[in-house]
Amino acid sequence: MISDNDAFLTQLTRLFENVKPTTKKIHLTMKRQTWQPKGSRNAESAKELKNKILEKKVDDKEYPLVIRATCGKNKIKTVVNPSDSDKFYTAYSNILKVHMDSMKKKEKKKGERTKAKKKIRKVKATIS
Repeated sequence: MISDNDAFLTQLTRLFENVKPTTKKIHLTMKRQTWQPKGSRNAESAKELKNKILEKKVDDKEYPLVIRATCGKNKIKTVVNPSDSDKFYTAYSNILKVHMDSMKKKEKKKGERTKAKKKIRKVKATIS
């Protein structure tokens, strides 16, 4: 369901408030929206795509941005126009800053740290 930018932000704050950090996850995605029909995207071959990438054409168009948030079965999304992007980003970043403290930090495994230290020691030994 596509919602208005302000409605999206209020629904996003509700999602963050209702989520317990240990049980559910919220996935946020941002994607530039291009207006190509599906048939034209699939018809292009890999060679044509490589040629387009190599040409590096400058694209002066301003595309809208699709932002999605999912939490279990709750899915919300909005389309942000380039003219409204500054206002939206400030409100969006404030919401994320407020709710980042409830996130759980990733636990590092001891095996990964010791492997990295061993590699550093080997490099130091070969340099000496």
